[in-house]
Amino acid sequence: MKTMLGNGTRMHRVRDGLLRHEPSVCHERAAIVTDIYRQRAGELPPILLRAHALAAVLDGMSIFIAPAELVVGNQASRPRAAPLFPEYSWDWILEEMDSLPQRAADRFAVPPETRHALLEILPQWRGKSFRDRAVHALPEGVLNVHRSLLFLLTSLGCGVGHLAPDYARVLRHGLQGIADEAQVRLAALDLTDPSTLRMRDFCQAALVVSEATIRFANRFATLAERLAGAETNAERRGELLEIARICRNVPARPAQTFHEALQAFWFVHLIIQIESNGHSISPGRFDQYMIPFFEADLAAGRLTGHRAQELLDCLWIKFNGIMKVRDRTASIGFGGYPLFQNLIVGGQDADGHDSTNDLSYLCLDATRRTRLPQPSLSVRIHGGSPPEFLRSAGDLARDGLGLPAFFNDEAIIPVLQHMGVPLAEARGYAEVGCVEPQVPGRTNGYYPAGFLNLGKLLSLTLHNGTDPVTGERLGVVDPDFRGFGTYEDVVAALDRQLAHVIRLIVIGDNILDDLHAQLAPNPFVSLFVDDCMARGLAYEQGGAVYNYTGPNSVGLANVADALMAIKRLVFEERRVTMEALLAMLDEDFAGHERARLLLLNRAPKFGNDHEEVDGIARALSARILKAFKQYRNPRGGRYEPGLQSISAHALFRDAVAATPDGRTARMLLADGGISPAQGRDRRGPTAVIRSAARLDHREASNGTLLNIKLSPQSVAGEPGLENLVALIRTYFQLGGQHVQFNVIDSAILRDAQRHPEQYGDLVVRVAGFSVLFTTIDRLLQEDIIERTEHRV
Repeated sequence: MKTMLGNGTRMHRVRDGLLRHEPSVCHERAAIVTDIYRQRAGELPPILLRAHALAAVLDGMSIFIAPAELVVGNQASRPRAAPLFPEYSWDWILEEMDSLPQRAADRFAVPPETRHALLEILPQWRGKSFRDRAVHALPEGVLNVHRSLLFLLTSLGCGVGHLAPDYARVLRHGLQGIADEAQVRLAALDLTDPSTLRMRDFCQAALVVSEATIRFANRFATLAERLAGAETNAERRGELLEIARICRNVPARPAQTFHEALQAFWFVHLIIQIESNGHSISPGRFDQYMIPFFEADLAAGRLTGHRAQELLDCLWIKFNGIMKVRDRTASIGFGGYPLFQNLIVGGQDADGHDSTNDLSYLCLDATRRTRLPQPSLSVRIHGGSPPEFLRSAGDLARDGLGLPAFFNDEAIIPVLQHMGVPLAEARGYAEVGCVEPQVPGRTNGYYPAGFLNLGKLLSLTLHNGTDPVTGERLGVVDPDFRGFGTYEDVVAALDRQLAHVIRLIVIGDNILDDLHAQLAPNPFVSLFVDDCMARGLAYEQGGAVYNYTGPNSVGLANVADALMAIKRLVFEERRVTMEALLAMLDEDFAGHERARLLLLNRAPKFGNDHEEVDGIARALSARILKAFKQYRNPRGGRYEPGLQSISAHALFRDAVAATPDGRTARMLLADGGISPAQGRDRRGPTAVIRSAARLDHREASNGTLLNIKLSPQSVAGEPGLENLVALIRTYFQLGGQHVQFNVIDSAILRDAQRHPEQYGDLVVRVAGFSVLFTTIDRLLQEDIIERTEHRV
């Protein structure tokens, strides 16, 4: 199947109906959860407390059905309203509430009634939230590393999230079937055995949230019936009655039709994001678990291609109604309201055969039609992928949405095998969030383990453990330090700082990981992860089959370029002394522009197919990955690090002094993770992919992220599409894991900065996610503009 495009009238009505609402803050969830915690925190174990809090929210929150929509279920009281999660963190909301409507990125309206309610609700969490407890538990050295932005602990004030749940479970068994399993396990427990007590709590929590979800769906059925009674349009009345019928059936019972399967999926996906504010809840291999319902309906004559596309369009728009409020700092680095809901299509089945199907193409079409940043659409490519599928994905990529992202089965499946995953399971991988590969429904990769600032690490190295930005001693101090006599001395000193900082990172991550297990075990999401039910352990407590921790590193290209400059210009060509270089760095190159340009232009730079600097990047990344992998987490799993920055490079900008690659203070670090530094990749996209492929992608088990910006003219027409497809194929043949494209003219982005009101639906790729360009901070806008615009 190639495409099934209808006239899109409904899609435009539903899309425009959502986007005309400005993002706002909703206090309903915060009020309900606060009441439950106040009343019952002393009497219930944490998992049951979380269960009853979620049940109370689902029973008490406002619900609505938007005009013309066919898939129902809302996260908060208004379209594009964001619920709040004060049990994770609260103080920043109180401090920043009045600035949310005016801030540079991710603005949220705060209605007067919400502001009044929050002033009463939030102070009740003083000393009781997850963040309060975590700050008290973390050693001062770890907190200093976090506060200085040497490392960012991203799970300090929010839920874990970051998974691809087993959505097929609710489609096959329904929540009543899952509840029945919990009831059977509960009845079989011998409570004289103390080891069964945790299982008892888990099963009771499972029953509470399953029953609450069924009631939640029935609330929508009742609302749809009431709206149908008042509806004068016969066609819409019939649609509302069908919505009511569907919500009476799913998610309580197994889905029988494609529409039912989509609705059951949505209820599960939505409620996971009402239960916790951990993001990157990823639909995973959507085309694989939905295809049986699609094909059965087509065969039975219950579904047409046009109707299937209409249903998918409605679902795609729903993804964009999920919202999350971040604090001011995070809104700069993770702006554009991203939720990282990675939906991936194509790939292989357990036997290694291609599994691309008709639904894979319809998902591409849904993104093309709706032109929205969510879901974060990805495609899996392998040697047996249909050429037509790769061409269709490439054609969508050159539309300028930054979607889809491309993932290489031939690189990623061996990565998972190297992590201990059997081949058949590894072939079923999904991507979570940005580029994190996992076995869906069986993995807690703890991907919010944070980001290591390699640029700042290098500054510590060159200043004997002292941060030149703040003057604090954050690293290892060598009392006998007398400077650097050789390039090898610099590398050895960097490795000493690296070992010290990684040890602090592991301490911090393990403490937070353990606190999530103690304080915030979430029962609903755990119903869709093996083996939580069998073990009686929540997702956060080690219930998953695979338990990893996935920290990431930021600024690899900058540090490789800096080391290359030191090696070439200080120790080989002796164009500058080490003492003079350090003095110039401390002065941010003031008065030393010629020397800065020498560092910037004379030494080779990563991203230009230069074996020596690429080798430095490979060796450095290998040492980082190896240093992390020696550690284990509280859930019994290993650290599995990655090379991706998302947009943490923007957050780190002000925290990094000038560096020897010619970068001045306050200039951004390289984006992506393994992308070249902005503007330094001068030999075309083929040179970029050859440099990126020289890294050891097998050891980067939490993913590698490569951004490439292309001129729209260079990929236009049939020759342009062939060249784009060839570029992807070549990179994957070289062993790259992932690549994604911004195909947009920088002149358009400049015009959008001047006239944002004319570009409300302009979508761009930031890192592992796409956003509406006008909703992100100026800093990220400039980052995207300054990336090298290549021609293929």
